[in-house]
Amino acid sequence: MEKLSTCNIKRNKKLLVSDIIKFYETRGYTLIDANAYGMTLKKGSRWGNFTSLNPLKWETIVRLDVVKVEKMDYDLIAQYKFSSWGQFLAEKTKLYFSKEAEAFTEAMIHFKVDIEGIEQIAKEAGIENSKKIYKSVLMGVLIAILLIIALKIYLPSELPIWANSILTFASIVFCNYVLNRPNKTKN
Repeated sequence: MEKLSTCNIKRNKKLLVSDIIKFYETRGYTLIDANAYGMTLKKGSRWGNFTSLNPLKWETIVRLDVVKVEKMDYDLIAQYKFSSWGQFLAEKTKLYFSKEAEAFTEAMIHFKVDIEGIEQIAKEAGIENSKKIYKSVLMGVLIAILLIIALKIYLPSELPIWANSILTFASIVFCNYVLNRPNKTKN
């Protein structure tokens, strides 16, 4: 998922770059690339996508461009790439992504950010994700058992264990998709 955060700042470039780096370091990002036109920062890891339901641990890459408009006047364009690979996105997770992107603009313009609020949303997103996965596992296993029993009745031979495992896994993934799919009536 990608989010864009932009703002215009009238400040000395050295001070501006210092403020940007300080903001991202306090948020847990590390600087992985920098040049005269911007920088790239990273937080989390791909491994965090698979091992944690909390979006704070998922891989996030920020490409920040500093565009000079005129003397001591800069446009900041922060492009966030939130890696949600291996996860279904719940509503709280999407809210966390939006708040994380908005926090940069708030910090650069107003010099304040509600970090505790953002982290609380991330924790709530992790809880919501775990509840949905728990429900999908229960529903998926139940559906898989019913399908396996139905197949046992209609097939002349027994299904191999690997086929039962694939059927169970597919049922869990399908239930997780059904529970997390976007509601068509929401705008």
